[in-house]
Formats: sequence, structure tokens, C-alpha cells
Amino acid sequence: MIIKVRPPYKPLVQMHVCCAVCAFLWILHRRGYWVEQEEIAKACNLYVLKKTAKLFGLKMKTAKSAKQEGVNFDKFHIYANRLLKKKKIPLEMEKYSISQIEDSKKFIIKHLKNGEDVMVSFACKPIPQCKCPAGHVCVVAEFDLKSNTLTLGDSRWTSPKYWKIKLDKIVKAMDKKYGRERGFWVVKPRR
Repeated sequence: MIIKVRPPYKPLVQMHVCCAVCAFLWILHRRGYWVEQEEIAKACNLYVLKKTAKLFGLKMKTAKSAKQEGVNFDKFHIYANRLLKKKKIPLEMEKYSISQIEDSKKFIIKHLKNGEDVMVSFACKPIPQCKCPAGHVCVVAEFDLKSNTLTLGDSRWTSPKYWKIKLDKIVKAMDKKYGRERGFWVVKPRR
């Protein structure tokens, strides 16, 4: 059995270090909402190196090193929820560190079957198809229960828009031994 996100995502391409921002935008777009990628990035405290700040029309926060670029896994959902409320979009985002989840398969099945969107945050080092220097974020487009394989929607301009990976591999790449603990963000209708 394969659980697919319906309606499906329409691939969008991320701006520099905006993988989490663009994954969130895939979700908003799928649900009929649009917010500019740079507006989401600014609202969600995206950090960029001084030398790459010129790639943005809006002023972003300055990172001290390449390891600091991007968004903060622990706070992204807080900023995203503020933006959703400000824009009067009736959705909310929740964060789940991998250590909070007893059974990642049941977790993903539950959220996909409920029509919710799941974003995965992982370290790239243990994932050969991920060519990012640090971490990356994708959306779960489908889950093949028989083979335990996820199809991820990827906004990176150098990656295939969709690629497959075993669930256990992506879960291992969320471990804190790769710099910091990562996990999932779930977007669903606001309660």
C-alpha cells in the first residue's frame, strides 16, 4: 500500500539556503495559499552569510559561519505559526524531534492519513543523494508501506524534484551525532 499526499505537491525551487522555507511554501501552495519565499524566510529568521545576502531583495539575518546558515529547527515552527496567524491562514505547524517519536512509521502514517503535511529535517552527511554541506529539509510526498520507502519532494535546484529513501535511513540522519538532533514538522489545519 502506498499513501500519497493529495492533491500532490507542485515542485518549487528554493532560494539560497531556503530548503525549509521552500518546503513550507510547497505545503502552502498545495493548500491554496501563497506567500513569497523571501517573506517566509525573513519571518522565520533565516540566516545567510554576508557574501550571499545580496541574493535576497529583503534584508536577512547575518550568519557568522556556513554552519549557522538556514533556519533553526527548534524555532522554525514558532516563526511559521506567527506568519500563518498574521496572514490569517488557518494552518498550524508542530515540531517533533526524532527522540520524541517512538515509532516513526506509525507517526508518518497517522499524519499522512489525516491529510496533514510532513516535512523532514535531516543531516546530509549520511545521505548520498543529498549534496548539501550540512542539513536539508524536504516534504513527504508518499510513503510505500510495503517497502518502508518515502518519496521526498526536494526544492534544491541541483536535486531531482522527487527521490526515494528508506525510512530507517532518513531517521538515522536525524540523530544528534550529525551535529544536532533533527526531526519532523507537521502542518495541519489550526484547531
